[in-house]
Amino acid sequence: MKKYIKLITLTAMTLFYSCQDFLDERQVSNLTQDYFNDENGLESLINGLYVYARVKHEWEANGARLTLAETDAYMTSAPAWARMEVGVYGNDLSNIANNMFNYLGNANASYAPMGAYPHINNCNIALDVIENIAPGVFGTNQSFANQRKAEILFLRSWAFYLVSNQLGDIPLLLTPRRQDDGIYYYPKSSMEDVYNQMITDLTFAYDNLPTSTDRGRVNKWAAGHFLAKLYLNRAQGAEFQNSSEESLRMLYKGTNANDLDNAIAISTEVINGVGGLAPDYWTLFDPAVSESNPHPEVLWAAQFDTNIGLNGRFGGNRSVNYHIGNYTEQSGVNRSMIYGRPFGTFKPTDYGYDNFKDKMHDSRYAKTFQHEYIGNMGSNTTSFRWTDATAAWWNANKPADQPEVRSGDIRIQNGRRAIIYLENDRENALDSMEVMSQPFQFMVRWVRSAATGNYYYRLFINGANLGLATQTAPYLSVKKFTDPTRGGSTDESNFNSENGTRDAILMRLAETYLIRAEAYGRRGDYASAVADINVLRQRAAFKGGENRPSSIVQWYPEANDLDNAELEAPYAALGDSYDQIMVTENHFTPGTIEANREGYIPTVSTKRDMFIHFIYNEKNREFLGEGIMWEDLHNAGILYDRVMHFNQMASNRTGLWPVAANTAGGNGQNGNGKGQMQRFHTFRPWPFNYLIQLTDQNGQPLDQTARNEYQNPGY
Repeated sequence: MKKYIKLITLTAMTLFYSCQDFLDERQVSNLTQDYFNDENGLESLINGLYVYARVKHEWEANGARLTLAETDAYMTSAPAWARMEVGVYGNDLSNIANNMFNYLGNANASYAPMGAYPHINNCNIALDVIENIAPGVFGTNQSFANQRKAEILFLRSWAFYLVSNQLGDIPLLLTPRRQDDGIYYYPKSSMEDVYNQMITDLTFAYDNLPTSTDRGRVNKWAAGHFLAKLYLNRAQGAEFQNSSEESLRMLYKGTNANDLDNAIAISTEVINGVGGLAPDYWTLFDPAVSESNPHPEVLWAAQFDTNIGLNGRFGGNRSVNYHIGNYTEQSGVNRSMIYGRPFGTFKPTDYGYDNFKDKMHDSRYAKTFQHEYIGNMGSNTTSFRWTDATAAWWNANKPADQPEVRSGDIRIQNGRRAIIYLENDRENALDSMEVMSQPFQFMVRWVRSAATGNYYYRLFINGANLGLATQTAPYLSVKKFTDPTRGGSTDESNFNSENGTRDAILMRLAETYLIRAEAYGRRGDYASAVADINVLRQRAAFKGGENRPSSIVQWYPEANDLDNAELEAPYAALGDSYDQIMVTENHFTPGTIEANREGYIPTVSTKRDMFIHFIYNEKNREFLGEGIMWEDLHNAGILYDRVMHFNQMASNRTGLWPVAANTAGGNGQNGNGKGQMQRFHTFRPWPFNYLIQLTDQNGQPLDQTARNEYQNPGY
């Protein structure tokens, strides 16, 4: 902390650029405090605050690792991370603690300190200049000054929110620090005080921001969305004030009888003001649309640029790399711009796939994942080859319009299907010879041996055991971040670039609907809650004439319910499928077919509790991979219970999952959890590198007893 507090105002600031030119990217060297005291300098400082919007998508995945995994539906794909062992996860020298230190604020060799508290200090400097110097237009135009102040308060609250989600009680720094006096006395404020401050600040922002701004700037609707979420979070935490579980008690943020009503009222204003969701779910993520003409459903997005030199320390939007499994191994598919760079950092859990209960009718399953890859290597193909057994099976069972094959020939042809995926369950396991004898890689979760009858979990095309943690393996990947302009252009030579250029969605109106729905339901108004959920379901339904992915129709057993015409290429839906996915109160009413199908955890037995968990089932379906679910599950107080029941790599429970014959290597499917998650892990540790720099009011380093008192329970 000493280093980054000292550097925060003495190092050059990087100000970034957006499509609308509202932020002017410049490298400014040898700054002094006086630079920010005139109109242009202050405007530059405020613009530069928006860099912090990128923190969830930054270099080395520091932000993503803290906000994306490990949840019920999303996990880290590398065993050392995903297994959630105490040695990795739970001590001060762990990777999580190191990421937490970067999240709080740290420097590297090339850039000024970044992270929450350097950003907060810059916010405080900007507020101080507005309020006490008011240079130029800031002093002559009160409306303009209030708008900029509202932006600053929003962006400061965003930092307080992200850090308090991770750590609970945090230092609530509200005054600027311009010089390093060697005193690093930062006592923690209660979550109640932090929320009171954020709600006060967001109320000002909501009242003073315009409804329309340059792309990338926060507007009234983003502030309203954020404010409604704070009210909901405080109402959630109020239920845990007297909990016997310390980790739940730490979620208490104060009590206000009007919080749910306020969340509903403000959400309603935002929903009415924005005017509705994007008609097609995929257009939110389709770079051909989202980068040139983003829908107003996107309330706020972190800005990145095709001029990658302007992205500073972040090196571009790194999230474009994190969600993609390896699709190149013996597949006849080379890395390409359309498919992305396969870092294999994060992936869905089995539950993350299975939570899509209506794969034939809920288009979000089709539009969230990259279900198929096409061979693109020509004569340089790396395709695996037909064996005697597989060639014989294919020739005996192939469709009539397909040619016979010969043992030794390559299987995957250029321009044709190279990989497809099937997330089936054990009861619907496919015959192993059928799976292994296709002219493509067929990545099937469960197969049944044609020879022995044994069941196998996630085998590669050569019979190798992929297991639960599949970093270097092909897996059904979230495609929401795919970026055809990585490296700054569509030039295919950029296929290895890590530098994403796409904006990263932080808030969108679909979540506003679910915030309001949860508030309605917690108040007992289930009819209104269902109406809001069904707005999302109406958008999610396949529309008449819309094509389903061929691999889904051809291989998922649910396709048996489709009309015969829908089973033929191009697999177009005959009509709107909303009737098949419309939600009713039965979906969270104990004992109903719909509730049983939803698969609630055993401890959830009342209608109210089922409703709350249904909201988060729906959030996983709507927002999978978008980086809000860890925080949302945490604030709702259900993160631990859901992770322990659904995320096998994090859980230590036994017998919850089906058993396979391939149990070797530690990651095999033996039916038991692989992790050691504990309740206190739902809050993060204060990093040792942070604690050793704290002092008392006189500048004396904290002793071990004081550090222990500062540390979160369990660490």
